[in-house]
Amino acid sequence: MATQRVGFILGSGRMGRLHQKRLEAFGVKTNMFDGAEACRAFLRDHQKYTTEPDTSYFVVIATPASSHYEYMKSALLFGFSVFAEKPLATSLADAEELIQLAKEQQKLLFVGHSECYSNAFQKTLPFLADMAKHDELESLSFVRYNLTSDRGRDVSMVWDIGIHDYALFYELKKSIPQTNWRKVRVTFDENRDAGYSMRMIYANFRGPEGKKPFWRLDLNPTHYATLKTHKNSIHIPTDNSTDAISNEQREFLHLLNLPLADRQRKMLQNLEMARFAVQTAELYSTSPNSPK
Repeated sequence: MATQRVGFILGSGRMGRLHQKRLEAFGVKTNMFDGAEACRAFLRDHQKYTTEPDTSYFVVIATPASSHYEYMKSALLFGFSVFAEKPLATSLADAEELIQLAKEQQKLLFVGHSECYSNAFQKTLPFLADMAKHDELESLSFVRYNLTSDRGRDVSMVWDIGIHDYALFYELKKSIPQTNWRKVRVTFDENRDAGYSMRMIYANFRGPEGKKPFWRLDLNPTHYATLKTHKNSIHIPTDNSTDAISNEQREFLHLLNLPLADRQRKMLQNLEMARFAVQTAELYSTSPNSPK
């Protein structure tokens, strides 16, 4: 008999509902809890929810960022694997504690930095890597403007929307390891109260004979031209089966099925990205050069 998976989703906001819809499309049974009182009651009384035979359980955390540490720590201590929305935590010390706890408990801890799993981002990385082989990267800029919203107001903008770009920055650095990053000017321009939505990454290079090659990625899925370079422009379409959240959930469920040693190794790769994002956010949150 195949093992049935059950996901307990903490948080019924937009992200919680998106996770529920996509998990159920993968055949996962879900239960949803919302509000601090209900979430804590579930964790406190978790055993009464985990009595079905031939069933494997995990917790999805889609609550406000300031509560992630509390819920993740409790879930791991109760023996659950955890899929958590970004950020991993709102301090580097808390993030490192959670990583160590997941290792000790031998449970999967996976942080959903969804844009790192988007088709647009993943399929345009080779273009950047190829350019970096021939030309010197001079600058890398991240621009993220959001329409005003009540969501995410429990934390500063750095932890709310900046955390997306810090994870993307980590993945970009991995894709072009030969780059001397001490020479690259990296900037973050973020605003969660803008009058329009914008998600862009700009890379500018120094080419031969004074040429200025460029790579520009538009992460807004409704825009036709996803990637523009000095040579071409391409569009990478997304459908419901391959959107970023489905992609990251597919990876999480895949890792759950791996043998322990392989699962731990893959988990730590994901957590290194999440840890870097937290470390960068912590630096910016106390810096006079914090993105405004």
